[in-house]
Parts: sequence; structure tokens; C-alpha cells
Amino acid sequence: MPSAMVTFNGRITLPSNVRKQLGLKIGDSVNFVEIENGRFAITPGDEGINEFSPIDLESEAWLEKLDCSNSAD
Repeated sequence: MPSAMVTFNGRITLPSNVRKQLGLKIGDSVNFVEIENGRFAITPGDEGINEFSPIDLESEAWLEKLDCSNSAD
């Protein structure tokens, strides 16, 4: 059974055979799905960092893309 060790700052490295079976590439995200109390399954995430467009923080155009509406009204 593949395993991983938690580092001092809470990170784990998924074994290469697990990454390969999940089809994960650098920058991909994973989801931790609770399958029963205290047991989790790892599934490929919906978005990876490669799917986001870089933003120019010097420009204020990115502010217009934020949804700042309060949906709790």
C-alpha cells in the first residue's frame, strides 16, 4: 500500500505511482473526500494552478472581475 509522510509544515508528497494513476501533473489540485469517519479518499481536483490566467497586480482591471456582492441578503 502506498504511503506518505507529513512534513513539519503539513505537506505530503504523493507517491509517483499514485500521481500517475490519478493522472496528476505539476500544478494540479487534489480533493480529499471523507469516505467514512476519519478516512479519506484522494481524487483529482477540479482546477490546477495552470488553469488560472496570470493577473497584473499593477493594474486595477482584475478588481472588476471579483464578485463582491453579498449573497446573504
